[in-house]
Amino acid sequence: MRLKKLISKLGVFCLIFYSIAQIFSYSTPVNYDVLIKNTKIIDGTGRAAFVGDIAIKGEKIVGVGKISGSAATVINGAGLVTCPGFIDPHSHADMDIEKYPLAENLVMQGITTFVGGNCAMSPAPLKDLTFGHWLSKVEQKGISLNYVPLVGHNPIRELVMGKDFRRKATAAEIKKMKEILEEAMKSGSFGYSSFGDPSPSHFADIEELIELAKVAAKYNGIYATHTRHLQDQWPTDDPELVAYDLYLGPPEDVWVGAYRGYIEAMEIGRRAKIPVQISHLGWAYRIPQPHPDFLEEAIAKATLWVIDQGIKKGTDVTFDVIATADSISKQFKIIDAFYVERVGGLSWIQQFSKEEFVQRLTTREFRNRLRKVLDAGRLKFYMVHTKADPYWFDCFRILSCKNKNYEGKTIGEIAGIANTDPLETVFDIIVEDPKATWVQFLDKRDTDLINCVFLKHPAALACTDIGIVPTKIEKPEDWPSPPAYGLYPHYIGHYIRQKGILSLEEGIKKATFAVAQRFGLKNRGILRTGAYADIVVFDFNTIKQKGDFLNPVQPPDGIEHVFVNGKIVYRDMNHTGKKPGIVLRSTKR
Repeated sequence: MRLKKLISKLGVFCLIFYSIAQIFSYSTPVNYDVLIKNTKIIDGTGRAAFVGDIAIKGEKIVGVGKISGSAATVINGAGLVTCPGFIDPHSHADMDIEKYPLAENLVMQGITTFVGGNCAMSPAPLKDLTFGHWLSKVEQKGISLNYVPLVGHNPIRELVMGKDFRRKATAAEIKKMKEILEEAMKSGSFGYSSFGDPSPSHFADIEELIELAKVAAKYNGIYATHTRHLQDQWPTDDPELVAYDLYLGPPEDVWVGAYRGYIEAMEIGRRAKIPVQISHLGWAYRIPQPHPDFLEEAIAKATLWVIDQGIKKGTDVTFDVIATADSISKQFKIIDAFYVERVGGLSWIQQFSKEEFVQRLTTREFRNRLRKVLDAGRLKFYMVHTKADPYWFDCFRILSCKNKNYEGKTIGEIAGIANTDPLETVFDIIVEDPKATWVQFLDKRDTDLINCVFLKHPAALACTDIGIVPTKIEKPEDWPSPPAYGLYPHYIGHYIRQKGILSLEEGIKKATFAVAQRFGLKNRGILRTGAYADIVVFDFNTIKQKGDFLNPVQPPDGIEHVFVNGKIVYRDMNHTGKKPGIVLRSTKR
């Protein structure tokens, strides 16, 4: 009997103790800064979504799950998705972060962290500015999102070689470059980047790239590379003519150079023992002529086969994909294509005003002179070289023109209807309407179908390849590509919701936690207690890029709230003006 009473008393005691614990665990009011309630939580790791709450205190998440208590700001997350802020592994935001520290076009699409210094470009080092001093300047200025710095090969090479960079570097010059890179790594750079198309970096041989990669590897850095011959180019043997449309190299690299570039990048990774991040992966096999979708898909799969072969041989390699087929597409006046300074064969055009140019186009003599430029392989319209791609005319669509019958049609379609040569068609349209505009709507290197294949690969990360642009631009000729304001919403709305190429959980992972892991960012890209509160709240049913070629400067639909380090930087489709972002230094990760 006494034993039964003792057991009964112990049971009551345990029940009281359990009840008290429950009260303290779940019912005691806690003063959080922010509480997001009843939301669909995708934590970034790829695991299944679940409904719950997220509590924020200061710059960090202090609770994920069923949370009770009070908060200064309570957000009703019912019907909304809450995930980590997007981490852009390939951005050029650092080039204008001092001018536009709010980075409004990036924040509005849910980007909370960007990796800058890609494609061998970074604002430092310069003659009077070390990389470390540059990072300190950004910190003092204050920024709205987090900045993961890479140091570019171009400024390093120019700092050492000046304008005499169109050659192989000497051993002494490489030694000096390594010293400059070492300063950048010690100052917090996460690695260095190269650029294999015409630029100072293009002239480096593989041994120079490996020697620099070894320095970055010593500090646990990464090697990010815009691989060789990724652009449509045409060969020249004159170093002074090297520009974005021309390159020094063997003629066959017009067709196989992209393939060789990927092979070289992975060889550098193996020999330098450094992780490789291949920038904005594009096709490794060129088929410019019209072809069916199954061949397009085969091109993409064959390109991934090249990457997989490198992985099998021991390269630690991942790649980023510009998650839209409109990455470089924007509205241009057609006439302006002949005034782009980078076109090596058309520098003489600059002597004519545009009015004179139009008048001269009415003569056969002048047109024949321009045709010689085409035949010599010196004509490039934006990203399409007319010799590298003999079907260039299928890539351009008329947006606006006095002749409304042209609008919405490609140059090839108009030429077919008029039974004229495509280049003659361009001349005719300019003469008829000098203000006519077009867009390169098709980039055959990374079409929508190719992107669908690439993004499914385990090593793929979603990226933008854009920088900071204003949110108020009056002149249409200054408008950027629509994805500048809504690439990540397009990635989620188009590729995940509409096409269903990935689950939402896996798609979010490729834009958050997978990027954080790749660059060694601790407590970023994940929703868990103790992680930094970089968070996006969005409506999965409505999220999309809103802008188009004729009206690109628009915030995307569906982004409700954006937090950076616990502070709300975007809500009600407006930037809050806050600058809680920080420079993330590799030395402090």
